[in-house]
Amino acid sequence: MAYRAKKWLVLENLAVAAAARALSKRDLTYQIIPVGMYNSRPVEELNRGLEPADDAQHPYDGRFYWEWWYFDAQFDDGHRCVLELQYPNLTNILAKECTMLFNVYTPDGRACNNIVPFPLSMWRASRETCDVAIGDNTIQGYYPEYHVRLAHDNLACDLTFENLLPGWTRGTGEVMFGMPEKQQVFGWVVAQPRARVSGTLSVDGVEHEVNGLGYHDHNWGNGIIPRYLSHWVWGRLSTDRLTMIFADVVTSRRCGDIHIPIVFLALDDRIVLECSRAEFKVGEYVPDSVGFQVYPSCVGLEFCERDVAGEFHFKISKELEMVNTLAEKLPPGAVKLVGKTFAGPAYYRFLSDYRGWVQVGDERLDLEGETHWEYMIIGLRCGQIPGPGRRLPT
Repeated sequence: MAYRAKKWLVLENLAVAAAARALSKRDLTYQIIPVGMYNSRPVEELNRGLEPADDAQHPYDGRFYWEWWYFDAQFDDGHRCVLELQYPNLTNILAKECTMLFNVYTPDGRACNNIVPFPLSMWRASRETCDVAIGDNTIQGYYPEYHVRLAHDNLACDLTFENLLPGWTRGTGEVMFGMPEKQQVFGWVVAQPRARVSGTLSVDGVEHEVNGLGYHDHNWGNGIIPRYLSHWVWGRLSTDRLTMIFADVVTSRRCGDIHIPIVFLALDDRIVLECSRAEFKVGEYVPDSVGFQVYPSCVGLEFCERDVAGEFHFKISKELEMVNTLAEKLPPGAVKLVGKTFAGPAYYRFLSDYRGWVQVGDERLDLEGETHWEYMIIGLRCGQIPGPGRRLPT
């Protein structure tokens, strides 16, 4: 805890911090201080990788501390999976439970979505390296190799994720909300921006030998998330040469409706860009499959820094997953009332067509294809389309 709790003191860009403080004094209830998150570092520094402790547990004091380790993979035979261990149960952070998420999508279109609670007594995690377990369900590893072994009902996996790129994080990996002495943070490291995945995936007792591409990241925090965050767009794109991660995280109204954009870009086996000056255009909102919320069906993205630039357009082709967190806690009538009056939190995962281009130095790539991205609603009311928001000075 100690080294992470004090990271806010090591501000790589004092001018940015000062601007954030000045902005907060005008009309924000909480400060927002991204720690070392603005200018893209030189390529050599971007490719140094992570320390083992970066992907270890980051425990903070307080009952609202949370943390999760996430993996996904898409296999050559058409199977896909999403795997996660959470502490505590993030759909009910005050419950004395931890959670395993185990989702499998089969080539014939079947979706097996499982959110499985366990007692906290079954949780184990190291503060030295990535070594996390809920009972016999385990995640272990460090660059260049991780092992994920999970099982639930009709599903099981024994998978090896091998890094094809160095691990990465933006600045220290943390954004601080509130006053420094309260140490309320949102943390994110990407231990495997792109990984070769192999092993076995079992569905209904049938074991499949699988090979494909995957990804692994890790989030943590110690605040009440709706107090600080409103919603976000997050996604990835992979081709034979390009790896891109993009996100537009928007803070709550009491934090000023501030956009915190991020673009990560790698070409072949080298990271070439981390950019916080990206411009997102999100629009054409449509109702979800159950009529609970609305989400943007189109996302546009532009970025330019140093000798790297790009532009992409994403259009949803299918809603793959929808989680209404209120429905798990409240009766149907109360869900609508709370959602329209206060907030209707929901999570969406989409299949999306894309087209775009990237320029790296003198080389330009024109791209189109299919990928996935997500939309997470935390503090928006049902049917609410967010406003344009603002950006921190950079």
